[in-house]
Amino acid sequence: MSSWSRPDPLTRDLIHLINARRHDHGDADAAIDTLQAFLEQDREQDLLTVLAALDEEMAEWLFDILAESACSVMIEGDADEKPAYAVMAALELPLQANLSMPLRLKIDPVATADLLHEHLHLPAGTVVMVEPRLLTDATLDLLTLHGLYDHISALADSQRRQLLAARLYTPVESTAYLIFELIGSPEPGLPESLEEEARQALLAGLVAQCPELAPATQMLEAPVYAAYAMFDAQNAVRLHRLADETVAVWRDLEPTVRSRTIVHLHTQCGNGVYMPVWTDLFDPELPEDHGPVWTSPDLWVFTADLPIEWPGEMLTNRLLAEGCTRFENHIVETPEN
Repeated sequence: MSSWSRPDPLTRDLIHLINARRHDHGDADAAIDTLQAFLEQDREQDLLTVLAALDEEMAEWLFDILAESACSVMIEGDADEKPAYAVMAALELPLQANLSMPLRLKIDPVATADLLHEHLHLPAGTVVMVEPRLLTDATLDLLTLHGLYDHISALADSQRRQLLAARLYTPVESTAYLIFELIGSPEPGLPESLEEEARQALLAGLVAQCPELAPATQMLEAPVYAAYAMFDAQNAVRLHRLADETVAVWRDLEPTVRSRTIVHLHTQCGNGVYMPVWTDLFDPELPEDHGPVWTSPDLWVFTADLPIEWPGEMLTNRLLAEGCTRFENHIVETPEN
C-alpha cells in the first residue's frame, strides 16, 4: 500500500479557501489570516507552488491576496477602537540612462514622507515612514515575502526600525523603487490612482532630492504593495540572467552552427500565471530526434498586474542586441488558457 499522509491543518485551510473562491463565497479576511500564517512559518515556497498549479483567474486572485497579506498588518489596539493598519508600499521610478558608480540613490525620508502625504491624499493620522534610499531590482531580487512580512510586522509592533536592504546593487532595468510604510492607516489598502498634477509634483520633488532619477512622469503609477515591486524586480533580474546565459552559450558555438541556430523562447503570455520560462538552442541541420543543442534551466516568473506581461519581449530584445536574430516563441499554456 502506498504511503499517504493528510495535509497539515494550514494546508487544508488554504484548500478550503481556494474551493470557496471557486464557488464565489470566499472570505478575504480569512484568506489573509491563512496566508499570513504561511508567511509566519516561512512557507512561502508552498504558496508559490500552489500558484503555479492554479488557473489564470485563481492565480491572479491568490497573488493579489498574497501581496496584501505580506505587506499589510492590523495594529493591535483596544477592542472598542477602530482598527488601524500598517501597510508597506512601493513606487516604481525611472532612472537616468547613465548612472555613476557607486550608486547614490539617497533621499530625505522626512521630506519624502511629506510629499507622499500631500500627493497621495493619505488619511489624517497616517504616519509615513520612508526607506532612506531608493532600491534597485537587483536589490529587491534578494528579498522574500517572509522578509517583507517580518519588516512590516515589526514596525506595527513599534519595534526598532531596521533597514530593509543592507546594500544597493547595480540595476538591471532602468527602474528604482521607493519603499515606504503607512503606519496607523484606517484602511488596509492603497490609493488606486494618481492625478496628473500630483504625479508631476511628486516626481519633481523626488528628482530634486535624487538627480539619478529621470523626470518621466508617464512612468509614475499609483503605489502598489511592496510585494508587487519585489516580484516585478525579480522577474527582470531572472530574465536578464537567462538571456545572458543563452547568449554566452550561443557565442561559444562554432561560427557556422551559430549562424543557423534558432532560439526557442518558452514563455507565458497570459496574465495571472506563475510559470516557468526557458530557452532552447536548435540546429536545424540536426535530425529532429536529436533535440536542442542546449537547454537552459527553468526560471519562474509571475505575470499578474506586473509590467512584464510577456517575458518573450524582454528576452528577444536582449538577445537581438547581442546578435541573435532567429527566434521561435513557444507559449507555455495552462489547461484553461
